[in-house]
Amino acid sequence: MDTEEKQTINKNIEKKDKEKENEKKINNISTLKSTNKNELNDLKEKLLNNQKKIHDIKLRHLAYIENIKKDSEIKIKNIKNIKKEEFFKKIIPIIDILEDTLSFAQKSNLDKESLVQGIQLILESLLKIIYKFGVKIEGKKNEAFNPKIHNVILTESSTEIQPDHVIQVTRKEKCLHPKKPRCADNGDGCDDFKI
Repeated sequence: MDTEEKQTINKNIEKKDKEKENEKKINNISTLKSTNKNELNDLKEKLLNNQKKIHDIKLRHLAYIENIKKDSEIKIKNIKNIKKEEFFKKIIPIIDILEDTLSFAQKSNLDKESLVQGIQLILESLLKIIYKFGVKIEGKKNEAFNPKIHNVILTESSTEIQPDHVIQVTRKEKCLHPKKPRCADNGDGCDDFKI
């Protein structure tokens, strides 16, 4: 073999080696690209998961704040109702005394006196005030008897009024919560009626 042939064989071997190296490089590059794509997809997925977690945390904080607001509003409403109830428990006996005074004055034919008329005006003013706060007067003549709010002091029969109906009211009940029968004056939940 002469040198030229050796050189051509060497060149061919070198060419083949370079081609193999190039193939290896191309394979490495494609492997790197696929690895980078996989890593990129993994990073995108992690980013989306983290964004979802952040959004979830924000929603939880907003819900927590909203719950605090609602709890505060409920507590404030309860405090107001308790104070309102305490006020009415103090004012209702005064109204009852004024009603008894007017009833006595009417029986004694003193209802034309200026003092009695002044008491009548004071009573009307107090009643208007408590009506504005939601107090309802329970117990009217010819109303069906309700044991939750009525207290029987005497049973009579009447030709004018149906059985089991109120014939006469001796003291009207003032209810702050008409849905739940509950007396606002002395706490016993009942006033006196004849049926």
